[in-house]
Amino acid sequence: MFDFNSFKNKVVADKGRLYQYLRRFHRFLFYSNFPSITPLYVFLRAERALRHAVWRRLKSFLYYEPMFKTFCSKVGRELRLYDDIPKVFGRVDIRLGDRVSFEGDSLIAGGKVHSDPYLSVGDDSYIGYHAQILVGEKVEIGAHVLIANYVFLAAYDSHPLDPMDRANNLPPTEEGSGSIWIGDYVWIGNNATILKNVRIGEGAVVATGAVVTKDVPAHCVVAGNPARIVKRLKNTSLSVTRDSFSE
Repeated sequence: MFDFNSFKNKVVADKGRLYQYLRRFHRFLFYSNFPSITPLYVFLRAERALRHAVWRRLKSFLYYEPMFKTFCSKVGRELRLYDDIPKVFGRVDIRLGDRVSFEGDSLIAGGKVHSDPYLSVGDDSYIGYHAQILVGEKVEIGAHVLIANYVFLAAYDSHPLDPMDRANNLPPTEEGSGSIWIGDYVWIGNNATILKNVRIGEGAVVATGAVVTKDVPAHCVVAGNPARIVKRLKNTSLSVTRDSFSE
């Protein structure tokens, strides 16, 4: 039987021509770069991008989007899911407008306090990667809303405050569950947290990492923990006039 380690030791010990050839081959293989032939690799780069885009779209069109629709009571036109299907836990009534988009690995969970928690998302709104939406009584997201990655909408407390209730795996009390209302054209930045019973006015911006514990007026920028107004924006005329705060 051929003993590779013995052969290698002999070659190394010999330090002869074979050793030199093998050493050069090793250096070439592990420390050299193949020359970039620009026309060829521009074509291959475009082919790779097209192949990935087509495969990504086919997975969403044939698999993710039809499956996610079975969780929803209402779905508008042109739903878009990217790379994965949102995870849905518990009972929650999901109602989506037209052209709503979800990035991969987002999460929607219905609380156990209210009998019919529901989530509504308006037209042309986008929910980013790994966003988490905990629905207490309701979460209403308006039209043209941008929700960035890792945003946490917490309309109910995951656990009760009482330690014995937590130990017994009981749900939070009614005081630990509420609603969130997000107006049209709102932008919520990465890693922001919106707590229960908060209203965010039309056109407002929530900065990255902000923790919103109380209402945000329209056309304002809030930042910090707890979030405070840091800038007031010009009140432009918006095409969507539906009242997203109707209860």
